[in-house]
Amino acid sequence: MSTAALGRSLVKVWRGYEHSLRTRPLQTQMVTSTILWGLGDLFAQRIDGKHNHDKLRTLSTAAYGGTVIGPIGHYFYMGMDKVVTRYLKIGTVGFVLAKVLGDELLFGPVHVGGYFAWMTLAEGGSLQDVKHRIQQDFIPTFMAECLYWPFIQGVNFWKVPVKHQLLVVNTACLADSTFLSWAKAQDDWTKDLPLPSFMKGHGKRATDQTAGDDTGSIAPS
Repeated sequence: MSTAALGRSLVKVWRGYEHSLRTRPLQTQMVTSTILWGLGDLFAQRIDGKHNHDKLRTLSTAAYGGTVIGPIGHYFYMGMDKVVTRYLKIGTVGFVLAKVLGDELLFGPVHVGGYFAWMTLAEGGSLQDVKHRIQQDFIPTFMAECLYWPFIQGVNFWKVPVKHQLLVVNTACLADSTFLSWAKAQDDWTKDLPLPSFMKGHGKRATDQTAGDDTGSIAPS
């Protein structure tokens, strides 16, 4: 295919996406999120060196993107734009900063905690397993997210129309979902990294709790 033909094809795809976004915005965001989150898990499994592809994990990750991130992200970014626009002038430093803070402090914790809960339950874990995973990995993972997202979201909220902001987020989520899928697949992804103590997981404490429980379940803290 020539460069010109490829360019025409991409323009046609983009116009189709724009039309779908105008006529069926929620469904379009859900489908886009499903595809990009599924791809993120595929990349994570390649990075993890998996020779046998875990199809259930990819389907669960894609389902999380489509049924959680898609609809919640759609309404969150539209709603946040309406609220912030009411009080601050579009494009100003205060406007962008308010949206970045809103994204990190409101959407971020729900996104990280929701992902670990969703994937743990999808893999057959119990609510106690969810508690253990969040106790071990939530803080270091959320801190890592806070290093990744502010710059991306700053540019996103400054330059990108609100209807396309979730697309930017989902595209950036190719890297983010790859990281989250990889982190979820590790026993304790922070243990071998040179991180500050406050970013370290609590895998040892949880392991000690498990060892002291005759039933093999994780003892409540």
